[in-house]
Amino acid sequence: MSMAITHFAIGGTLTALAALYLLPPTRYARTLVLFGGVWGMLPDIHWVTPIYAAEIKALHSSVFANVFWLHETLDVLDPTDSRLVGALALAVFLVTVSLGDHWAYTTRERAADSPAAGWPIEPLRSLTILTRIAGITGVVLGLTFLAAGLTLPAIGSLQGLYFGIGMALLGSGVVAVGGRLATANWVARRIPRLIRSGMWTTLSTALVLVGVALVAIPARSSVTADTVAFAGLGSTLMLAGLLVAQLRLHTTPRVQSDIHP
Repeated sequence: MSMAITHFAIGGTLTALAALYLLPPTRYARTLVLFGGVWGMLPDIHWVTPIYAAEIKALHSSVFANVFWLHETLDVLDPTDSRLVGALALAVFLVTVSLGDHWAYTTRERAADSPAAGWPIEPLRSLTILTRIAGITGVVLGLTFLAAGLTLPAIGSLQGLYFGIGMALLGSGVVAVGGRLATANWVARRIPRLIRSGMWTTLSTALVLVGVALVAIPARSSVTADTVAFAGLGSTLMLAGLLVAQLRLHTTPRVQSDIHP
C-alpha cells in the first residue's frame, strides 16, 4: 500500500488541476486542494477511526476505493510503501500548487491592467490547452493502466477492469490529441478536405458501432467487473465517435448559396 502522504499528494495535485482548469475561479482554491488531499486519504482512516473500522477496511480493499482519487490503484502500483514514490508525489504536488498560484496571480494582474479583456483566466482555461493536456494525460494514464493489468499479479480478478479503464483512457486521449492534430493548419494544407471528411466519417461510424456492441455486453451476460468495464469502454467509444463526427463536420466544405440578397 502507498504511504498516506502519497495519497494526500496525489489527491491534492489532481484537485489543484481540476480547480485551475475545470472549476470557476474561487477564493477558496487552496482549501479545495487541502480537502482534495484529505479525500484521497479517506479509505485509510480505518486505522484510526473508533467506529465502522471493519466496513471502511472492506471499502479500502475494493475497487470502489478508486473514487478517492485512485486510492486502490495507487496501493496496487506501490505495494511497498515506497518513500521514493511518496517524495516524488509530494514534489509534484508542491510544483503543481506553486504554478497554479503563480498563474492565478499573473492572470489577476493582467485583468487589472486591462479590465475590458474579459475572463482573466480564459487563456489558461482555453479549450485548446485543456484538450492537449487532457489528451496527453489520457494516453499516459491509459498506458499505465494497461501496463499494470499486464504486469502486476496482485490485480487478480480485476485485470479486466484495468484493461477496460486503460483502453477507455487511451482511446479518449488518442481522440483528443488526434482531434487537435486533425484541425491543425499544416494538416489542412497537405491533406485534401474530401479525404479528411471521408476518414472522419468512416472512423466515427466504426467507433459508434463498436461502442454499441460493447455497451450491450452486460445485457447479454451477467454484470461483472469485466462486463462493466467493457460497457464503460463502449460508452467512451460512442462519445469518441460523436467527437470524430464533429471533426467531419468541421472539415466538410460549406455550401455557398447562389441566391444573393
